[in-house]
Amino acid sequence: MSRNFSSDRFRIDPQREEALEAFVRTLAIPLRLIDSRGRVLWRSDYFKSRGNFCSVLRTRGFPYQACQRAHKEAIRESIRWGEAILTRCCSFVMQITAPVMKKKRSVAALVASPFLLVNPSELEAEEVAALYKGPGRSREPIEKALSGLAVVKDEGLRQSARELFQLANHLSDPDLGHLMQVREAQALQGEIAEQIADLKNLDREFTPDSMSKLFYEREKEIITKIRLGDRGGARKILHQLLAIVLVQYLENFELLKISILELLVILSRAAAEAGAKIEEILGMRYRFVTELSSIHSQEDLCLWVVRIFEKLTDRIYETRHHRNYQRLKAALDFIESHYRDRLSVERIAQEACLSPSRLSHIVKSELGITLTEYLSRVRIRRAKALLLEKDSPLSQVALEVGYPDQSYFTKVFKKVEGYTPKTFKQKHLESTP
Repeated sequence: MSRNFSSDRFRIDPQREEALEAFVRTLAIPLRLIDSRGRVLWRSDYFKSRGNFCSVLRTRGFPYQACQRAHKEAIRESIRWGEAILTRCCSFVMQITAPVMKKKRSVAALVASPFLLVNPSELEAEEVAALYKGPGRSREPIEKALSGLAVVKDEGLRQSARELFQLANHLSDPDLGHLMQVREAQALQGEIAEQIADLKNLDREFTPDSMSKLFYEREKEIITKIRLGDRGGARKILHQLLAIVLVQYLENFELLKISILELLVILSRAAAEAGAKIEEILGMRYRFVTELSSIHSQEDLCLWVVRIFEKLTDRIYETRHHRNYQRLKAALDFIESHYRDRLSVERIAQEACLSPSRLSHIVKSELGITLTEYLSRVRIRRAKALLLEKDSPLSQVALEVGYPDQSYFTKVFKKVEGYTPKTFKQKHLESTP
């Protein structure tokens, strides 16, 4: 390997240099470390050869300044998105770039380039033709240099980007943790935006009353998911809840904070009921207000809530009986898939490999409700969706959710929701313009 440490302020120890060499050996992509001025601090052996693609381009009159501009733009994008970025270096040649930072300031960058996304024979004719311009008429050096470029596709590309970001993370001081937070925030904002779009597709008016009802419905669902230990399902509903409060209080950040605090109280109570240590939960709730006061943007607020949620669910799983959780999940998954059938406690227990009495005890202790009540909630939740989706007779809706008797369906619906199916549908029509 060739070493060119042109900056006294930036040194690479042997262990980290070996990691850079391993990247080149494993992924076959040339690698350079350049400082903020574009000077090369370290480069792989590929660039020692006069026949390498970059040197051949230089002889054809392609300006190195164009590459420097491409590198700088890629570094800015990498910092913006919090991950290694795939961009064009020149023409159809690709590069992966990740920033190296000191005290949150970009001081250098790792640039993996040049490589191709397709085989040279698959390149567009006009793209290749542009390389033949400039001094020298022979195409052989260009064609030979092209044939020597690595071709990286699909999973190999994603792996290369992950590896390069980790290398940049190890070279940074203290690390790229703050950029990872940027990436996390970007992903979260995208998920919340999707939930807001889904809310709009519900075709209901965004009034305080309708949003409060929707929030209450999702609140009950997330409590059930948390008690069950369904972290993925609970996280999805959390994103829906965040979308609901953002729709309501987007223009009033202080009211948004208050609403978020109320949501955290609900989540912490559910965590305590699900088995988390009450002392730890109370300590976390005490810190909520202090931490909340230091947050001044919507993005930071949403990210903070998600992190609190992860901490709460971690506390649950530290104390949850793993075997009970697996069996309970099997039973509830079966209910979700077969709620239309005539289900008995015995049949559900058989699916979970438990006795009816043991399953009933676990459900009551973990969810705070009986197995029959849980089945009723699943059926009524689906019935509400059907009532809003299509104008079917009530008897048909009852049958589709597992109630052959319409009058019994109405009785259960009123017990769960507080009003009859007919009243529920009327309320929806009144709130819809």
